[in-house]
Parts: sequence; C-alpha cells; structure tokens
Amino acid sequence: MLLFSIVIPTYNGGKTIGRLLKTISLLSDNYTKELVVIDSGSNDNTLKVVNKYRATFIRTKIIHIDKSDFNHGITRNLAVKQATGKYICFLSQDACLLNRKMFSILLNDFQSYKKVVAVFGPHLPYESSSFIQQLEVTCRWERFQRILKDQKIWVQNLENNLIPLTKNTETLWYALSNTAACYLKSFLLENPFPKTKYGEDMLIGKKIIQKGLTKIYDERCAIKHSHKYNLTEYYYREREDLRLRFTNLRLKEVPQILCKLKRILTMRINIYKKAIHILELMVYYFLKLLIVLELKLFPNSR
Repeated sequence: MLLFSIVIPTYNGGKTIGRLLKTISLLSDNYTKELVVIDSGSNDNTLKVVNKYRATFIRTKIIHIDKSDFNHGITRNLAVKQATGKYICFLSQDACLLNRKMFSILLNDFQSYKKVVAVFGPHLPYESSSFIQQLEVTCRWERFQRILKDQKIWVQNLENNLIPLTKNTETLWYALSNTAACYLKSFLLENPFPKTKYGEDMLIGKKIIQKGLTKIYDERCAIKHSHKYNLTEYYYREREDLRLRFTNLRLKEVPQILCKLKRILTMRINIYKKAIHILELMVYYFLKLLIVLELKLFPNSR
C-alpha cells in the first residue's frame, strides 16, 4: 500500500519548489511517496521544475485549477480525493525540510500512539526574511519549547493533559500548520477542511481535540519557513489571522511582545540598533492594534 501522498499547492513557485523537492529527494528513508501538485495557473517555470523531480516519486499527479477558484480549504479537499496514500502530507511550495528521517518519524508517531490523525512540527525562519517576521516565527513556536522543556513530543489529546485546556492555552492546543503537516487520509475524508480564505489548519486542529482524537507536535519534524512581507502585505495577512483567531475560533490572543523584546535586548548588537528594532516592533504592534479595532468595529469588513 502506498504510504505517503505529498500534496503541494502551487502558484508561481518556480524559485522555491525546486529546493523543497530536492530536500525530499535526499531523505534517507525508502518509503513509497506520491506527489500531488495542485496548481492555480502558474505562469512561470513551476511545473517544469516539478517534472524535473518526477523520478523521486512512485507517481506524480498535477491538478490544474483556476487562480480564482483557489481556497485554502476546498482546494486541499480536492487534492485529498485525488491522493492515494494512507497519509496525506501537506507542504508549502516555499518550505524546506530539515530532518532527513522526517517520514520515518511521521510514521512512528502515527503508529506509536492512539487515535493519531495529524502530526506537525515547529517552524524556523529563513535568514532572508525581515527581522520582525523572523521574530514572529521564532516567538510563535518558542511557546511549545517552553512547555516541553527537554521533551521533543507533545501528544495532544484530552487524556494527556500536559497543560490545561483554557482560554489562555487554546492557541497551543488547536495549533496545526499546513505549511508542513501530515494527516491520516481517512480522517480528512470524513472531516474535510472548511471552506475558508485562511486558517483551515487551525480549524481542523480544534475539531481534532474536540472529537477526542490526537494530534502530535514533534520537534524533530521542524521545517524552515517564513515570509518576506512588506507592511501592506503584512497588514492583510495579519487581518486574516486575527479574524480567524477572534471570529472563527474565538481564541484569546496572547501577545508575544515580551518574547520579542527579550530577544532584541539580548542580541549582541549596539544600543542604537536595538533601539531601531524596538521602534520597528512598536510600528508592527500599532498596526496590529488598528486591525483589532477594525475587527471589533467592523466585524463583517473584507
């Protein structure tokens, strides 16, 4: 039986997808893998790069959709129906795998614990990302490290109460990222992703916990991934993220500003550069505040 289907949604990813596919080709395991690319009308060399790596996979499927039809939930559901593996691994076209034994680890996690339907790991930022966006990624995932301490795995279910499930910890309990996450296919067929512009992974993460099932956070499945947003792009991305957290998931946002300030203050740079970074951070948090006010005053705005 085919074990893994690797699903990659693509759009003009020619500059990055080759790096991802190369890391997959260098993995040290010999598990059978299928590649499912669902492309939203790329007009660069994305598909040419994909075809270059066909030999890495037992089979390669390319699904074409219109750019206007892309939806984070519905598009992934389409790929799940086309995939034939027991496990569906979603990857972003600009991610980079870091552990050559990643698929062995994924398989072991699925087989070693009860009712496991999803496995994911932390993100490390690219050095080429802006300083603020590196801080965002680092502090978001550092919360897991503080809880786990010397452990590498958090088996997340209602029976394994490593930390209580409260309003302050819901973001950790429901966390899941389709930038790099692997699911039991049968679970996704019965519980498809919701139709949503953003956050289909956390919405399904919440459902997993509420259904009494298990998802696993495994540090060994770390990847590299971050963005290079300008201020305008950051605004729109952050608005969708906060809308998801406040409106759809009704989460209590736990600001990570203290983590970010601590990182700036402990950097080995002169005081002037630290001051510049702190001012930059304040600009981003002022923008976050404006978005929160907008969502409270105009909850139906798009």
